[in-house]
This record gives sequence, C-alpha cells and structure tokens, in this order.
Amino acid sequence: MLLILQLFFNICLLRSNAEDVPASRLLLIISVLAYFALSLGITLVPGNMAKIVAIIMVGFILVVALAQAGLWIRSFMNRSVQTITALAGTGTIFCILIWPLLLVGEQWIFPRYLLLLVFIWDLVVVGHILKNALSLPFWAGFGISIFYIFTYFRIIRVFFIAQA
Repeated sequence: MLLILQLFFNICLLRSNAEDVPASRLLLIISVLAYFALSLGITLVPGNMAKIVAIIMVGFILVVALAQAGLWIRSFMNRSVQTITALAGTGTIFCILIWPLLLVGEQWIFPRYLLLLVFIWDLVVVGHILKNALSLPFWAGFGISIFYIFTYFRIIRVFFIAQA
C-alpha cells in the first residue's frame, strides 16, 4: 500500500504518469473510496451533509466524465481504469496535504496562500494526468483541467449556492 501511495505522490510531483498505475479495478475502487472518505473528512462542517456529499460527487463525476470523453474521442478507452485511479489517488494525496492547512487556516493568513498554491498544484497534476492519458501536449491537458475547474465552479454556483 505504501508503494501505491508513493506512486500517487510521484504523479503529484510529475515524476510518474497514469500509465504507471496498475490497471486494477480493486485499486480503482479503493482509490475512489479513499478520495471520498478524505474529502468528506475535510469538509465536515456544520451544515447540510447531503449538499456537501453532492458537491464532492459533482466534482469527481465531472473530472471523470471529461477524462472519459477525452479517452473516448482519442480512442484510448483502454487507459480508463488507470486514468481514473490516478485522478482519485492524487486527489487523495491532495486531501491529505490540505487537511493541516485547513485546521490552522482560520488563525493565520499564510496557510490560505499555501491552500491557493496546493489548488494550483492540483490543477497542474490533473493536467499532467490528462496530458499523458490523452497523449496531448501539456498545455492541452492543463487547459482541460482549467475548463474542468471553471465548469465545476459554475455548476456548484448554479445548483448549490444560488439555491441557498
């Protein structure tokens, strides 16, 4: 398990690629469950739990849908399990990284800037994963990750924030 976490961390450092992840459906399921568990853990705030779960689900479903659409268009569907596993695994690593920043974020301003850097780093990593999965230049993979985050924020705003 430590080797898998190290592989996900190496992907976060852009040293490894999604194709280095084993094409295992069990690892896919474990990675997705770990991502959801940690995402829920860092968002446990007073409020509507159903809304929080929906926001997490929307983000993950959107990035998976964009990856799947790209893989389908490029005829690389055989890379699907590895790509989704890499996205969930690196998402889990980022949840682990931001947890302490969120705990102290209210008291000091410095962690807020670190959160912004981690957010940008996450976009770069998603772009890196998509670049390799779709056999595109980095700028195209990063562009897709920017499109993803823009679309995600629009969906959240329309469906969840506007209704509040």
